[in-house]
Amino acid sequence: MKRLLALLLVLSAGYLASCTSEYEERLTQGMALKNKLTAMQRSAAVSGSSFFIQEIQEIEEEITLLAKVSGNEELFLQQVYGQSNSSSWFGSQK
Repeated sequence: MKRLLALLLVLSAGYLASCTSEYEERLTQGMALKNKLTAMQRSAAVSGSSFFIQEIQEIEEEITLLAKVSGNEELFLQQVYGQSNSSSWFGSQK
């Protein structure tokens, strides 16, 4: 019985650790996309090209998808965009 309980605890800890690392992996992807988004926004401001506008929309959609898949959309967006309230970000997207 003790071995079964110990095995269950080890498996549970492994599962929780893998969930955390998956979130962190998505967060890393989101941060990289945010950096790319910032660069694209700067380029769009300078050139005014419609190519950048389309690319910016695609990057924003990718970040939103990562947020939804992360399991905690609001926290994810706060961490990626560095805002204390992600609802202001959502409001700007509508």
